[in-house]
Amino acid sequence: MASESNRGVLLHPVMMWSGWLIGPGAWALHLLGSYLLVSRACESGSMWLLHGATLFTLLLSLAGAAVAWRQWGRAGRRWPASGDGEAGRVRFMAVMGLLLSALSALLIVAEAIPNFFLSPCL
Repeated sequence: MASESNRGVLLHPVMMWSGWLIGPGAWALHLLGSYLLVSRACESGSMWLLHGATLFTLLLSLAGAAVAWRQWGRAGRRWPASGDGEAGRVRFMAVMGLLLSALSALLIVAEAIPNFFLSPCL
């Protein structure tokens, strides 16, 4: 049974999975989108298309982290522990979603660094 302070912890199951799926999905979208946009960037001679894809997917990944952060706050913003019941499960899902989305944002930034130094026509 959830305690009085944790009543209504779970917004919707989709909210719990959002941090797990949005961040890594944004990273995959950035990886594939950048690969597909390189030829167009080479033809036009402009890197703005690649930078725009990076910005869009980075914001998407950070949105996943924000949703996970909000869900963690609703669950009491404590580190997940065994025996916490539903609140512990929500905390675990939120913390791991936050970490996955943050790692995905870091990977997106790491993939974008060469765009500032290398030509797309190589």
